[in-house]
Order: sequence, then C-alpha cells, then structure tokens
Amino acid sequence: MTIIISEWERSKLKVYKYIISSPRLKSEHKFVFISDLHEKEFGKDNEELIKKIDELNPDFILIGGDLIRSHKVHENRKYKDRDSVKVSIKLLEKLEKKYKIYFSYGNHEQRLFQKAGFDDCKDTVKYDKYIQDISKDRAEELKSALLKVCVLDNSSVSFEDFDITGISLPMRYYTPLFLRKGEELTESQITGMAGTPDGDKFHIVMIHTPMHYKNVIEYGADLVLSGHYHGGTVYIPYLGALMTPQYQFFVKESAGEHKYKNGTLIANRGLGTHSVNIRINNRPEISLITLKPGE
Repeated sequence: MTIIISEWERSKLKVYKYIISSPRLKSEHKFVFISDLHEKEFGKDNEELIKKIDELNPDFILIGGDLIRSHKVHENRKYKDRDSVKVSIKLLEKLEKKYKIYFSYGNHEQRLFQKAGFDDCKDTVKYDKYIQDISKDRAEELKSALLKVCVLDNSSVSFEDFDITGISLPMRYYTPLFLRKGEELTESQITGMAGTPDGDKFHIVMIHTPMHYKNVIEYGADLVLSGHYHGGTVYIPYLGALMTPQYQFFVKESAGEHKYKNGTLIANRGLGTHSVNIRINNRPEISLITLKPGE
C-alpha cells in the first residue's frame, strides 16, 4: 500500500502558494519557483508541468537547480553511467520561449561539470579519462541549453525594487552528514560569493540547500529559495523530514515557508526524486510566489 501511495504522489503535481510583503517593494510581482526535477516527466515532454505553469501566468520563472541527474562516483565500486540531461533540456527549451528564466546551479549540475573536467566548475575534481569522455557531451549539451536562460552563478540580476542572486556552493557542502554537523557557511563567505546586497531593495537569494538559510538571511536576504531536500522524502507533520539527501533526520525546514528574523525561507519540495524514489505526504511542488508592497 505504501508503494502504491508513493507512486501516486510522485506523479501528482501541486501548486503551493506563498505571499511575501515588504516595504522595500514598490509594486507586485508574481513568479514561479521550481527545483529538483531530476529528469522526471509529468506527461509527454512535461506537458502537464508546462500547462500548470501556464495557468499560473507568472512574470518570470526561477529554477533552483538539480534539473538533471548526475550520480556520484564511488571509489572501489564499478562506475555505472546513469547520468541524464535530455528531459531537462527539452523543458528549458519549451519554457524559455514563453518566460524569462533565472537559473541557479544545484549539486547535480556541478557534479556533471566536474566529471566532464570543465574548468569553470566549483572545486574541480580530476576524474579519469573514461568518466570525462562519457560526461563531456552531456555537459556541453546542458551548457548550450543554459545559454538561452539567465544563469546566476555567484552573480545577481537587478530590477527596480528587487535583486535576485544565485549562490553556487562548493561541493563539500553537500557531503553526507549522518550524526555529524556540516561545515559552517559564514557571512563573509557568502559576501565573497554573492557580493554586498543593496539594502534599499528586496533581495531574493537562490541557494540550493536550505541548510544555511539563517546565515543567508543574516547576510541580507529577504527571501531565500532552496530545494535539495525533496521535502524530506516522507514528510511528517510537526517533525519535518524523515530523511534529507545528506542523511539528516527530522529537519523541519525541509519544505514550505519558514520565518527567521526579518527574512523568509521557502523550501521547495522538488519535482522529482533520485536514489530514494519515494514520496509520502509530500507531493511534487510548483511554488507560486507573490511579492507585495507593505509591512
């Protein structure tokens, strides 16, 4: 029965609506935020996903990374080539014809670029020639598709009353954390990657993992947009995630809206899955976010 419920949930998109107000905003803005597709298809060529987005009629779309699937390379284990980018590229091609898209990298995009030996990826890891050769074509296809959207790779785009920043974390921030604490992300490190925020404007920051959202708000973000946790795989009311991809348990900030000081985190539940292909009480999420002037 659990497997049947999970299979049903994994294919049933849900729109989650959020309203954020700020005196820094001069007018209303409405946008869609999606994350963690992992090559999942909702109907042929994701026609169901695109239809849902069209019905929402957003001003623009933010994508928080991990559209693709790129698997880890384990020492002492034969490498199986299961990486995939084609579904994600098709989706980008269809959406960019209708909407302005702002894209921030997740760990799966960064891993693929590492495996391909790209010099511009973060924390370049030298994989053997076999892995580089089989990864290069897909990495180049993805790079080519991303040329048609605005990639925010430790960079920002500015509008009249708000800015959008995308932070690309080094891969060491995605290591498993079973029964241990992860590396701290300091305010000075965030400033080094993202620059100094404009205090007169509303500031949106996309950072793939929500683990460091409090530090990002203290840095100056009004709204932090993350994914990565997939809603915790199984979401337990009042407790949060059963387990995150980094083997953390009962993390409340794995899904939905969370306030901290003067800022807000929206943790998107993701669209797809990988490795652990289960969703319970945790439907795939399209975030519709409305920004309004006010207190």
